[in-house]
Amino acid sequence: MAETPSVAVPGDRSGRRRVLLIVAGGIAAYKAPELVRALIAAGCAVQVVLTPAARAFVSELSLAVVSTRPVRSSLLDPAEEGRVGHIELADWPDLVLVAPGTADLLARAAAGLADDLAATVLLATRAPVMWAPAMNTNMWQHPATQHNLATLRARGADFVGPDRGSLACGWIGEGRMIDPAQLVAAALERLDHLAQETASAGAWSGRRVVVSAGPTRTYIDQVRFIANASTGAMGFALAGAARALGADVTLVAGPVELATPPGVRRVDVETAAQMHAAIEAAIVEGPTDLVAMVAAVSDLDVDPVPDKLEKAALLPALAGLRWRVGVDILAALTARHTAADRPRFLGFAAQTVADGLDAQTVEAELLRLARLKLIAKRVDALFVNRVGVPGLGFASPTNAGYLLTRDPSGAIAVDPSGPPVAKDRLAGWLLARLSAALWPGASA
Repeated sequence: MAETPSVAVPGDRSGRRRVLLIVAGGIAAYKAPELVRALIAAGCAVQVVLTPAARAFVSELSLAVVSTRPVRSSLLDPAEEGRVGHIELADWPDLVLVAPGTADLLARAAAGLADDLAATVLLATRAPVMWAPAMNTNMWQHPATQHNLATLRARGADFVGPDRGSLACGWIGEGRMIDPAQLVAAALERLDHLAQETASAGAWSGRRVVVSAGPTRTYIDQVRFIANASTGAMGFALAGAARALGADVTLVAGPVELATPPGVRRVDVETAAQMHAAIEAAIVEGPTDLVAMVAAVSDLDVDPVPDKLEKAALLPALAGLRWRVGVDILAALTARHTAADRPRFLGFAAQTVADGLDAQTVEAELLRLARLKLIAKRVDALFVNRVGVPGLGFASPTNAGYLLTRDPSGAIAVDPSGPPVAKDRLAGWLLARLSAALWPGASA
């Protein structure tokens, strides 16, 4: 077999953003040439990988012509594998785009299989992956597909679509691949986010950051306590992302079973009073740039009964306890640290909004509540997210919301994070936005 021209590898100096397009075997594959042309028109370099089944729906020749690159489809291509070409492919892109993303390829990627070139690239790449699902509506709604979707989303994948409409099988419902123009817009937005996150690295190098995470406990007796559903995942993700960007990070963690992010100093606490003291100690230990209050602190406090309450005495004892409002750690910290060189403070707010409201009303209510808290707590920034709905908040691997930042004049800017993403991804986005808002003169 004659050796085909090599695809570009890391170190390509074209300056164009690199998109590796994986086309799976569904009828929507016929849209791939249009998608390639639109990506190139938007300034991207595009390398196409076809699954074996995709070759029944779209020709390699048409995709090679519009992309100006040889199309790859074989994992065992001797012209490429002499230099381990599948790893070159995996290392090359800034973004991997799977369009159409079939139920089969979703399942194989979720299981970590590497039985063809497309699945191998998905397993080996370190680039972010964006999927445009396309399949019969029953396949899309099947619990197995939804489980695979959740698995990949928890690992950081993005999903765009599917649309609802007439499908090739004759059904009408969810499953139609999103139109190429919308898909290109989503890909460009993701690439812009990546660029901003990369640029923020210089802004965090050497900064001191204190992050709180997880719940706190209010003990009633020696064995019983009141807490909440916080798992600490968002706070741990933020601490890990800040450390990866070069910050010196102290993580004050409530009682959670999570591994400490590499390079992060961890202080374990149980109660709100312990958390307050640990954060204060970290702040006064040295000049601190940011305090991120991600923890969900108990809102109630009480003097616990010295002994374990027997079951028969539990209800009468609860009624007789003198409950009080717990300390608002963030408000107390901002009230204490008021000098011009004080740390910047980031708050988190988990809010419920009544069901049945349209998206615009939900957004308006979340932002109204967030503005009130940002002002009342005197913080520099506040991230608000909805809870009580799938994919958001406590015990969910993904999250989404709005970041509010306040400049010295008091003007408040609002930045939506977009659709739900894995919490480590959201942490990177938050740090990029915070560096631009809080230290606008910092450079990479």
